[in-house]
Amino acid sequence: MSRSAPEPKNAQSKGETDPPALWRLIPVADFKPPAGAAPEAVRTGLADLWKRLAGRGHRESTTDGELELAPPSQELLDWAAPEPACPVEEITAPHSALAAWLGREESTAGVMALIDGPVANLSGVLPEWASQTGYGLIQPPSTAQILAGGREWLDALPLGQGQRLLLPALEGCFLRHHNGLELLRRLLDRLEQERPSLLFVCQSWAWRYLCQAAQIDGVCGPPLALAPFGSDELNRWLGQTTDDSSPYAFVFREAATGKTVLETADLEGTVDPNRSAFLTHLAARSRGNPRLAWHIWRRSLLTTRTEEVDDTARKAADDDPGYTIWVRPWEDISLPDLTGRASKEDGMVLYTLLLHGTLPRHLLAELLPLPPTRIIRSLQHLRQEGVAQRAGDIWSVAALGYPAARRWLQDEGYLVDEL
Repeated sequence: MSRSAPEPKNAQSKGETDPPALWRLIPVADFKPPAGAAPEAVRTGLADLWKRLAGRGHRESTTDGELELAPPSQELLDWAAPEPACPVEEITAPHSALAAWLGREESTAGVMALIDGPVANLSGVLPEWASQTGYGLIQPPSTAQILAGGREWLDALPLGQGQRLLLPALEGCFLRHHNGLELLRRLLDRLEQERPSLLFVCQSWAWRYLCQAAQIDGVCGPPLALAPFGSDELNRWLGQTTDDSSPYAFVFREAATGKTVLETADLEGTVDPNRSAFLTHLAARSRGNPRLAWHIWRRSLLTTRTEEVDDTARKAADDDPGYTIWVRPWEDISLPDLTGRASKEDGMVLYTLLLHGTLPRHLLAELLPLPPTRIIRSLQHLRQEGVAQRAGDIWSVAALGYPAARRWLQDEGYLVDEL
């Protein structure tokens, strides 16, 4: 039955055959959002149309008040949905698409590109891997170096020393400014001439922009990206993460129906095989980006006393061999929504943030043809809507707000990324 406190999980034997790797690299040209993306796009598109016809934008309602559900404590949330890891050993393993580049001699490997999503999975883990394997790590230039043309930064690069190199944030090497692309163009010229053994990671929005503005795709082989996570991959990954990080066993059930949402490794075979479609919708809304899916997943988890749950759901959980975590029905997930709520200035600010990942407010004023007061007003509005976030004076697009930002920018005709 559903319990008021977790109970220790029992160790169970796992299958002898290892499943296929979750973290696979594929050519960007082969990237396709998960299969559930089309129905999800239809659903959100119809919702957007209704809001436009109604002349207002509003967030999706929830049934929290009806069920009296509440978010779990921070400790319980960190057990049930812990901070995810992107295992670099799988990405660089012999079966990986990166194996050909890793297997070549330093003098012949050339330049290779990895494209990371706007909610990053790769750029944070690869620098440590490069350090452990003895590769040279190239730090991006400063803003002043970019605007000055970056000759000193370029001259200091160890491109001709026969060492394998990693540049983990190519989007940090340019600015969308009349003086902001000169350094990058010079860097591309150097790469084309010297053909160093260089692996660089570029954020997907910056990559799409630079392909048009600087033809960056002409200096490297076909770029690679993480294969998208569909519902099955999310089920495996979220379940394994919970099982590996928590001392307790959990069963995840939809609060309205009692259907199983996620199968953890310890409870495999003991839960109802008639799973909820929640993970299908989650894969679609996140476009297969596992870290973005994790943010939404944490937002969806709830706990409550047994008597506060719908009778159908409660009965389904009566015999659960672990602690029951309730999951909001997908239609009750409340995420930021910009339909009818954003201005042209908001779009300019959002697009610039997505191109560069993070920016201080004063630099936004240099990159945008807007008065500083209007930029401040736009940032504050986007923050109130849950689409932008700040850390000190550094601004970025919030993970939970990204789906709304991408959809709004696409509807407005902006050049969107491919992931």
